[in-house]
Amino acid sequence: MKIGIVGLGKMGSALAQALSQRYEISGFEKSEKIIKELRPALLKKIRLASSLENLLEQSETIIIAVKPAQVTEIVGAIADHRLVISIAAGVALKSIDAARSANGPTIRAMPNIPLVIKRGVTAFSGNKFCTDDDIALAREIFENTGSALYLEQEKLLHAVTGLSGSGPAYVYSFLQNLEDAGVLLGLSRADSRTLALQTVAGATELARQSQRSPQELMHDVTSPGGTTAVALKSLQRHGFPNAVQEAVTAATRRSIELATHD
Repeated sequence: MKIGIVGLGKMGSALAQALSQRYEISGFEKSEKIIKELRPALLKKIRLASSLENLLEQSETIIIAVKPAQVTEIVGAIADHRLVISIAAGVALKSIDAARSANGPTIRAMPNIPLVIKRGVTAFSGNKFCTDDDIALAREIFENTGSALYLEQEKLLHAVTGLSGSGPAYVYSFLQNLEDAGVLLGLSRADSRTLALQTVAGATELARQSQRSPQELMHDVTSPGGTTAVALKSLQRHGFPNAVQEAVTAATRRSIELATHD
């Protein structure tokens, strides 16, 4: 399978790196600055196209990883029925389809940044021209960067944006505050960071491997009247659960607003 990636910024180059181990990858990037910043190791694994037209000639499936405002220009140059996958935030399938010169299968996907280490999660939806084979191919592509989830309803991608798309930033904020709390209580910055990182990583991996809910897992480390019990009570008193839910909801609302202005 020959895959062409338009846009080699952070997400596009990460996709190129991950997919180059399984597919023949070509990439096109207009920005000379971004091209100069590409890692030599990546350039050895992919073919750098001289133009968009050149990329289209060399590729069977196209992944669009440019800024939202550039998507319609790119798809307008695709005059056939090949599979097109867009990871541009907020650009609806109907907008992409309207810009295509010919009807064809289109996938809209929302990956997140951990795909750079193949630990991402990508949710995606397809238009009415997508066959089961197109959906399967998209799933296969994104499973090479982590895990993939197909959604029948495209509108749910707004919630995905708020939860997993922006989610890594919430985790980093939590990590930073855990680390700062440790320093406030006398730990060195290095030790506090190690403890915070391993705590979040270990707890997340345990939750991933377990068949039990997060609520049940919390019970395992919470003794009546103990340290964890008072800590969880403090989080509730200071609005932590509501703050997390409101953050996801706010990001979702913003995604909808951006799509509305598309």
